[in-house]
Amino acid sequence: MSIHAQSQAAHQPRFDPLRNVKKGDAAYHAVRRSILLGHTQPGEPLLEQRIAEQLNCSQGTVREALLRLEQDGLVLRRGYRGTVVSTTSMQEAAQMVEIRLQVESTGIRQSTMSIGRDILAELAAITSDMDEAVRALDFYRCSELDREFHMILFRQAALPSLEPILNRCALHIHRFTYLNAETMEPELSFGDNHRALLGVIGTRDPAAACESIKSHIGHVIERWAPLLVQELDRIHTHGTGLL
Repeated sequence: MSIHAQSQAAHQPRFDPLRNVKKGDAAYHAVRRSILLGHTQPGEPLLEQRIAEQLNCSQGTVREALLRLEQDGLVLRRGYRGTVVSTTSMQEAAQMVEIRLQVESTGIRQSTMSIGRDILAELAAITSDMDEAVRALDFYRCSELDREFHMILFRQAALPSLEPILNRCALHIHRFTYLNAETMEPELSFGDNHRALLGVIGTRDPAAACESIKSHIGHVIERWAPLLVQELDRIHTHGTGLL
């Protein structure tokens, strides 16, 4: 399936990030969607001219998109040898889970004490968007909304230097949790799971919020990436984690 065909996979236009955006953003999301959902495999070359033809845009637009994807760590640009999809190993993903749990647990302890009603309302609105994205079977949009939810929540902790680290970890973990999303039964409780997390945050109990975020992340990984759970167990057994 071409990248262009994949970009048209969402059935609900409201949740298609390729509509009503600049061509550079459209190309970026089209390729990123293809990588996150496993349509384009690690090590696979990304030819600017071919992608430009598929997306009906210029090579310069594709080059801009690939530069952004390089910043995400999703592609490797190798000069005259071209650009390929990067590889995130199972071991790397497991280490990222460990880092994410540490960083996000710290963040939620701080944000729970100061989060305002306006932010809670914004997060609640995102959970409604999650419901519609699941109904539309737009798994890429689910991925985008999930990271948006967690990054807005973390931002309330006022730890800006850690935000890029958390975002990178979440993005690469999604390479495993969304890899087979299109072949599995959709998780209809996706929005409800995030609303439950909001309910705990609303109690202003940092310890409870910390346990809730760990349980929330653990549930996602167990359901969508059981092999990643095995790697985490191996790390814990042999004490080879970074933290």
